[in-house]
Amino acid sequence: MCEPALGSGAFAIEATRQLAEQYLQRRQKELGQTIDPDQYPIELQRAKTYIALHNVYGVDLNATAVELAEITLWLDTMARGLHAPWFGLHLRRGNSLIGCRRAVFRPDQVKDGSWLTNVPRDVSLYSPDDVLPSIGNGIHYFLLPAKGWGASADAKAAKELAPDALKRLKSWRKSVTRKPNHTQCQELAVLAERVEKLWGFAVQRLTIAEAQVRRTVPVWGAAGLPEGGAVTREQIEASLADPAGAFQRLKTVMDAWNALWFWPLTGAAASRTRLVNGQEEAERIDPPSFAEWIETLKDLLGHKPEATSTGGKRWKGGDATLASAAVWNELGAAEKLDLAGAGAASPQQIAERHPWLGVCRSIAEQQGFFHWELMYGHVFHAHGGFDMQVGNPPWVRPRDDDAALLAEFDPWWQLTTKPPVLEVRRRREQLLAHAATRSYFLSASCDLAAQRASVSSPQDYSVLLGLQPDLYRCFMAQTWRHSSARGTIGLIHPETHFTDEAAGLLRQHTYRRLRRHWQFDNELMLFDIDHHVSYGVHVYGSARTPDFIQATSLYHPDTAVRSLDHDGSGPEPGLKDLSGNWDLRPHKSRIIHVTPAALTVWRGVLETPDVPPQRTRMVYTVNSSVLDVLVKASQAQRIGDLDPLFSAGWHETADFNRGRFVKEWGPVSAWDDAILQGPHLHVSLPFFKWPNRTMKHNQDWNGIDLEALAPDELPITSYKPAGSREAYESQYTHWQVGGRVLAARDFYRIAWRRMAANTGERTLISAIIPPGSSHIHLMWDMALPTLGSSKLLTIAASMSSLLLDLLIRVVPKNDIVFPTIRRLPLVNNKRISALLIIRALELNCLTEAYAPLWHDALEEIAAEDSLTSTITDESFYGWTGGIDYPGRRPLCAIENEWTPESRLTRASDRRQALVEIDALAALGLGISADELCSVYRTQFGVLYGYDHERDYFDANGRLVPKSVIDVWKKKGNAISTEERTAVHPQSEADYVYELPFRLLDREADMRRAYKTFEQRLGSAQ
Repeated sequence: MCEPALGSGAFAIEATRQLAEQYLQRRQKELGQTIDPDQYPIELQRAKTYIALHNVYGVDLNATAVELAEITLWLDTMARGLHAPWFGLHLRRGNSLIGCRRAVFRPDQVKDGSWLTNVPRDVSLYSPDDVLPSIGNGIHYFLLPAKGWGASADAKAAKELAPDALKRLKSWRKSVTRKPNHTQCQELAVLAERVEKLWGFAVQRLTIAEAQVRRTVPVWGAAGLPEGGAVTREQIEASLADPAGAFQRLKTVMDAWNALWFWPLTGAAASRTRLVNGQEEAERIDPPSFAEWIETLKDLLGHKPEATSTGGKRWKGGDATLASAAVWNELGAAEKLDLAGAGAASPQQIAERHPWLGVCRSIAEQQGFFHWELMYGHVFHAHGGFDMQVGNPPWVRPRDDDAALLAEFDPWWQLTTKPPVLEVRRRREQLLAHAATRSYFLSASCDLAAQRASVSSPQDYSVLLGLQPDLYRCFMAQTWRHSSARGTIGLIHPETHFTDEAAGLLRQHTYRRLRRHWQFDNELMLFDIDHHVSYGVHVYGSARTPDFIQATSLYHPDTAVRSLDHDGSGPEPGLKDLSGNWDLRPHKSRIIHVTPAALTVWRGVLETPDVPPQRTRMVYTVNSSVLDVLVKASQAQRIGDLDPLFSAGWHETADFNRGRFVKEWGPVSAWDDAILQGPHLHVSLPFFKWPNRTMKHNQDWNGIDLEALAPDELPITSYKPAGSREAYESQYTHWQVGGRVLAARDFYRIAWRRMAANTGERTLISAIIPPGSSHIHLMWDMALPTLGSSKLLTIAASMSSLLLDLLIRVVPKNDIVFPTIRRLPLVNNKRISALLIIRALELNCLTEAYAPLWHDALEEIAAEDSLTSTITDESFYGWTGGIDYPGRRPLCAIENEWTPESRLTRASDRRQALVEIDALAALGLGISADELCSVYRTQFGVLYGYDHERDYFDANGRLVPKSVIDVWKKKGNAISTEERTAVHPQSEADYVYELPFRLLDREADMRRAYKTFEQRLGSAQ
C-alpha cells in the first residue's frame, strides 16, 4: 500500500487502521473463532504494527514530512516488545512526479530521431520468477537526449536576466538532440543491455533487503510469517548508497537524465573553481554533448556486451533467511565482477572525467527525482505495482508567480492589491538590480520552467497531452501506472478534467478506471479548503469498459454512504432542501450508474457528434430524474447549428493598459460610449444594476428602478472610451461574413455574464444589448447578422429559461464560453417561437434603443404566423396567470412600433413572463411539466428559497422591499401606510406597497402555464 504524496502520512495511517480491522474481522470469520474482547485491542495493535512495518510505502518531496510520517506511523502502531522500526526502504524523500521508468524506444525510432516526439513503450518489471521480463531490442528512453533538456531556457525571466547564457543553452539543446550516427546507435543498444543487467542486480538486492528487514510480530491467525535479520540495516544502507554499486550507478544515470531538464543558466551550480597560476578562477561547466553523454553512460554502466555475472549465485526467492547473508555477499561479488568485466569506471574516475555530472548530482539532491521502478523495484517485480494507493495529492498548477518570488525580498509584493502598473515596473527593476535578488529570481524561475516542462512531457504523461500542467492530474496518471493488476486507488482531488474541453483523452482513461466517484462541495466548511472549490473522492481500478457509480453535489460524506442503502422512497433531493439548507438527504436517486450508454447521453447534451462518447465531459446531476431531461434536450437542434458569431469584447486589463478606455464613473452620452460589465444585466434584463460613484469593488452596485426608467435612458458605466476613436472602433470585434467585414457593435446581441455561479440563484444570466454598446471580457455576446431578429429573440428567450440554465450548471465550470453556448438546445417550433419572442421583446426592450428590434421582430412574426391574423389575439398570445393588479396591460396588446407602454416594468409581470418562457421551453424540448418542476425544485435551491421565503409581492405586483416585510412580519396587516412606504435607493421614488403581501408559487404557475399553452397550441393545429 502506498501514499504517493505522503505528507504526514495521514492516509497511510488511516488505511493501516482499516486494513487491520478488516483482517481481524475476516480472519475470525474464516477460522470460525472469536478473539476475546479484552484481547482484541492488543491483537488489533499487532496487526496494525505488522502492516505498518511491512506493507506501507510512501514518497514526499519534503524530507521533514517523511520523518514526521515515520514518527506518526510508529506512534500509532507501536506494540509492546518491539524495537524502534526502520521505514527507510519504504518511506522515502523524493518528487513523485519527476523521475525515470522502465520504458523503451525501438531501434528505428532512435535511428530516425522520432524518439524526440514519440511516447516510449512501457515494459513491466513484473515476473513470477527472478528474471526480469525482456525489453527485446528496445533502448531505454532515459539513455537518449530529451526534447525537454535545457527547459530552464524557457523561463520567462531568462531572456531579460541572462541573455548570453540563454543563447548558449538553446544552442546546446539544439545540438544534443540531433540524430545519432550508426556507431552511437550500436553503443546505445549495448548500454540498454547494461541497464537491464544492473536493474536486475538492483531488484535482487532490494528483494533480499526487503526480506531481511522484516520484524517478528505475532499476528492473530497468521502462522509462519517470514522473518529476517541475517542482513543488518547498516549493510543494506551501505550497499544501496555505494556509488560503485549497480543501484547507485543506475540511479545516477536516471538522475542525470532528469537533471539536464533543469540545467542552470548561471550561478555557482554550473561552475567550479580551479587553480590557474596559483590563482583561483571560476570555470564554467557546460552540459554534455551527445558524444560526452554516451561516454559518461559507458563509464557508469559499462560498455562491453560480452560481460556476464557468471561468478555469482542468483537468488531464487523463497525462504532465504538463513542463507541470505551469504547470498547478499555473493550478490555484491557478482556485481563487482560484472562491472569490471563490462569496463565500468570507478566513481573517482567518473567524477574526474565528467565534471558536468556533479552539477546533475546537485540538481538531483535539490529536486529529489524519484524513479519508482528502481527505488521500489522489488514491489514492481513481485507484484507489478501497488495493491492499494491512497492520498490527497497537491492541488497545484506550476505557474509563474513573480510577485511571490519578489516578496521573499520585499513583502510589498504580497501585501498590495492591484498596484499601479508603473509602480510594479519601478519596484521590480529596483529589486532585480541587486545581484542576490536577481540570482534567486532567475534560479527559481528556471526551476519552475523545467518542472512545468517535466510534468507536461508527452513521454512521461501521454494521457495529459495538450493540457496545461496540473499536479493532481499528474498524480492520477502516476497512480494508474504504479497499480498492480488487481490494485485499487483512492484519491481526493479536484475535477476540472471532467469539464475541461481539452481533456478528452484524460477523461477517456479516467472513465475506464473509475469505480466510484463522489463529488463534494465544501459548503458546510467541513474541510480546510475554500467552499467554492469543487473536489471529489475517486476510486480507480484497472482499465475496462466504463462502468462506475457516482453521486454529485454532496455536502457530507454520510450522504453518499446512506444513499447506497436507500430504498428510493420519498421526494428526490436537490442542491438545497425545502427549508433552504444544503440538502443532505440520502436517496437512491442520487446514485447514478454510468455506462457507455450514459456516456452517449452526456455526449448528446454536451458535445458535437465527432466527439467519442468516452471523451465526453461529465454531466453533474443531483438525481436520476434530471437525466431524463438531459436525454430529451440532447435530441434538439443546437444553437451552434445556426452559426452564430461571438465576441469576447474588450480585455479588462490588456485593453485598459493599451489605452482603449479609462476608469471613469458616470452616465454615457450615447450607446456608442457604453462599456458594459456583468452586473449591468440579469436574466432578460439589460438594465439590472449601475455602479455606484464610489466604485470600491465589484459589488459596489445599485439596483435599477425599472418603473422609473426613462424611455431614452442610457446606462451609467465605470469605463469610458479613451484615445483615438478610430482605434476604438477598429480594434473591437469584427466578423467576416460572406466577403463582408461586419462590426459587432452594429448589431443587437445576446450578452451573458461569463462568470458562472453554479449553485446561485441563476447560472446562465443573459440579456439583449443594443447596437453601439461594447463590454469587457467578463461578459461575452453572440449575434446572428444574417438570420433576422426572430431567431435572435427565440434564442434570447430560451437562454432565459431554467432548462437551458440547467444545461450550464450540470457541467460546473468557472466561466461560460462560446463552445458552451453553441451546444445549448434550440426550440425549433414556429408557434412556440412566436410565443417566446413576444415575451423576450417585452422583457428586453426597455428603452427606445430597442425600437428597431421591436419593429423588425413583429413584422417577421406577422409574416410567418399562420395561426392567427393578428398578434393581438389574447386567447393565444396572452398571459396564463400572474397578479391581475389594477391597470395591468394584456400581454398581447402589442403595437408594431415600440412605445414606453410596450415594456414590462412591474416585478410580478416580469416574473410571470419568465415562468411562461420556462413552460414554453419545456414544451419545445419535449419535457413534461413534472420534469420541469423537478428541475426547478432540485437544481435551483437558491431560487426556490427566494420564492418561498424572500420575494413577497404586493397587490399591485411590486416586489416588496425587505425593510417593509420585516415590519409587516411583526405587525401583520396592522402595518401603517407610512410603514408600507419605501424610497427606491436608485430612483429615490416613493412607493406605497398595498396589502395583501404574498409569496408566489412558481411550480403551480409553471404547471398552469404549461397546461394553458398545451391547450392553445393544440387548438391551433
